[in-house]
Amino acid sequence: MKRINSKQFSWLTILLCMPLLMACGWEDMPAYEEAEISQAVFYYRWDSGKKDAITGEPIVAEKQLSCSSEVDSEQAVVNVTVKIPAADATFTEAIRNQVTQKLLWGTARISTAARIAPTDGAPELGTPGDWTHANKYIVTAADGTKKTWTIRITAFNH
Repeated sequence: MKRINSKQFSWLTILLCMPLLMACGWEDMPAYEEAEISQAVFYYRWDSGKKDAITGEPIVAEKQLSCSSEVDSEQAVVNVTVKIPAADATFTEAIRNQVTQKLLWGTARISTAARIAPTDGAPELGTPGDWTHANKYIVTAADGTKKTWTIRITAFNH
């Protein structure tokens, strides 16, 4: 009896699975139409003073700020109240005092299968940005529906 090598086994597996993949056509998948933002969260990052043992690159430390989002879906506005947490062993008082709205990393929770992109000079989410003013983002639903949102920090408390 002839043995099947790994390459032949891979092709055989693909051929056997093909009917299953064809049975689940993309047209059967739901096309989500929601282009919503349900929450915005902010972080502060800084050089921890430590180096990666392998690369020698600085290790970045991160602290999630306490955020409360007020979402107005009709107006497409997210107002966020941000409170800087108390100092601790890694988030010292000196680092805490450096936190400003001019250098925060923002994230947003968006609808299933949607995409989000900055517009009008807003910072890319997940990168450092200036949040002293409102920033605009376009959320695109899976079906192509677009909605322009405004995210702004309305209160920034130490």
